[in-house]
Amino acid sequence: MSRSSLLPALLTTIALAGCGYREPVPAFVANDARFGRLNGHREAPSKKAMCESWTWSVIARDEWAITHVSFPESNVQDACFTPVTHRGRSVSAPPPPRGCAFPDEHTRARLEALADELDTLPDGVPHKLFPCSLSSRQRAVARRHNARALRAAARDAGSYPYAAVVIPGHGVLESNDTVLAKYLPGQACGDLGDGDLGRLGVMPFRTARAADALRGGIAPLAIVSGGAVHSRVIEAFAMMQLLECTEHIAPERILLEPCAEHTHTNIRNGARWIDAMGARAGYLLTDDWLQADYLQDTSGFEYLMGTPDQRSLRDWGYVMGSWRQASIGIDAGFWLTPYRFWAEPRDGLGSVTCVDLP
Repeated sequence: MSRSSLLPALLTTIALAGCGYREPVPAFVANDARFGRLNGHREAPSKKAMCESWTWSVIARDEWAITHVSFPESNVQDACFTPVTHRGRSVSAPPPPRGCAFPDEHTRARLEALADELDTLPDGVPHKLFPCSLSSRQRAVARRHNARALRAAARDAGSYPYAAVVIPGHGVLESNDTVLAKYLPGQACGDLGDGDLGRLGVMPFRTARAADALRGGIAPLAIVSGGAVHSRVIEAFAMMQLLECTEHIAPERILLEPCAEHTHTNIRNGARWIDAMGARAGYLLTDDWLQADYLQDTSGFEYLMGTPDQRSLRDWGYVMGSWRQASIGIDAGFWLTPYRFWAEPRDGLGSVTCVDLP
């Protein structure tokens, strides 16, 4: 194909990408990854085999396990799936399925133990929950803040359908010109004017939507996810200030994930915190534009080898878990679980995930 004919074809392919589509629930229930189970009757592969060779140990056995796509609404009890309704800035959800409310007695103890672990971790020691190069001060601030937030969640008397609202960041070079370029959590709110908000991409929109979800009782915590990828601004830190200073969300309701570089690392790192907290599911929430399409069951990006699943398999060798639109009124809210085979027994394959690996 000539260069002149290749360009229109490429542009057509890109135009087709970004058309998010939610697959309809099949009329039947099968014993495969679409319904949270691993197909086949042989003994399930070990976690080591799955995480080191997903293609040969999992996909070769169950072709549906090549993607995150599954249908939790077909089995809300095992999936801990709760629909979330958005009406303008009002967000609400029904009570979660039996046994799915967060936190419970077990997860409260898990949250306290995780807080203790973070408090005693030396600043210079790498940790799977902070898998990136941060300065000693940035790492210390994030670690100590998260320990306080985890303890606050453990002592929260509320009951929530999801463990956390996970908010991906959005990096733009213009954010270097805002006061957030040097911001650290715990500092006083900076003077963010309208001009500064306009330099932060869609992060103000996403954090406003997340604040509405917190006020609606969807989760006790927000996980703000994103590092300094496209600018000097650490996206997680910027979104914390937006939540605290413009949306008046208490800082102890915010968990910092300052390491993700792309959407698939937002998903993995958010799911990693959900797993570390002993939870079954989080609510992944974004804006109404390209990322909402990208996170659907089918997006068009699969033709460009660029879906979160394809990038996860390429970069780490496994599928991160499952997610599915759970929002009503918008198309940008997703049930997210780290457990690809969420309908299997929880004392076995149902609690196996690869996102907890370093």
